[in-house]
Amino acid sequence: MANQDIALIDCDGHIVESIPELREFMDPGIRMFTEPNRAFSQSIAVFPGLDGIHHLAGLPNNPVERPSRAQSGQRLGSGEDWAALLDRIGLEHSVLFTSDGLAIGTLRLREYVVRLCRAYNDYVAERFRKVDKRLHPMALIPMQFPSDAVLELRRAVKELGLPGAMVTSTGLPLPAGNEFYWPVYKEAADLDCPIAFHGGSNRGIGVDNFTSFVASHVVHHPVALMYAFLTLAYEGVIERFPTTRFAFLEGGVEWVMLVLERIKRDQVFFAAGAVRHLFENGRILVGCEGNDHAIRYLKEDIGVQFLAFSSDYPHEAGAEAVQHEIEETLEEPALSHEDKAAILGGNARRFYRL
Repeated sequence: MANQDIALIDCDGHIVESIPELREFMDPGIRMFTEPNRAFSQSIAVFPGLDGIHHLAGLPNNPVERPSRAQSGQRLGSGEDWAALLDRIGLEHSVLFTSDGLAIGTLRLREYVVRLCRAYNDYVAERFRKVDKRLHPMALIPMQFPSDAVLELRRAVKELGLPGAMVTSTGLPLPAGNEFYWPVYKEAADLDCPIAFHGGSNRGIGVDNFTSFVASHVVHHPVALMYAFLTLAYEGVIERFPTTRFAFLEGGVEWVMLVLERIKRDQVFFAAGAVRHLFENGRILVGCEGNDHAIRYLKEDIGVQFLAFSSDYPHEAGAEAVQHEIEETLEEPALSHEDKAAILGGNARRFYRL
């Protein structure tokens, strides 16, 4: 691969959870949900289902490209598999997000979600963070219950050494910017750790009745991330907590263009406050997969300091696809060497404090 002097850091890869492994870290009060022969085992799982659309992904009219086989014969998405991928690609670090927990924001039973987050964080610290120091799993926190979320965020960062927490972009009872969640953002500022909004469930964003997975997939992540960003910006969260860092992941970068253009128009008609500077000061990170064409426009408009390479391994990208996306970025003539270094590693290193 060319330009080996550029450090490669993945801002958004995915853990594939092993429920039997997770079971070892669950307290007895919730361990029952891992028993395959229990009552309602087919309808009540450890984590909530994403939605009614992902089941369509493998059907003939909803084709999904499957990722390549796991690395070195390891279980796909395990800590060992990830370590082998980093060796193969030459990645210095990967920040890892849940797979099964992408709809955790839809849970409503307080005691259960608190215990589940605690078990998950213990699990990923042991089975990923300790497997390889280059792996950085993001914590799950019970965002539905901010006082509990604050305590678990603090424990995950200070005791377990996790870099920060993921918040689902859909499923929570109130918009991300609502004052109800402000204690969590304050705690993140005090801990100097990021909060990362990640695409997940399709629920509640206007695509619940779609019958094509592909049609849904075009919009469900970017729309949800755009909603989250706009409520954080216009409810005053980003300004109120000036040291808190926010990531917006797995929705591409085109939604940023839409936001900037719509806000520019609204400044004329409604005196809407500008948000361009929020993308310019290093506190916002947006994941991009490969050489997205929108990057060229954004580079000229507001720069690339908020963009970071995202592998999405092993969801939609196998090892070959990850390598191709990196090479595609390295070969982009519109980007300077400094731009490529920032997107492929520097921005993520700064944002996650790696």
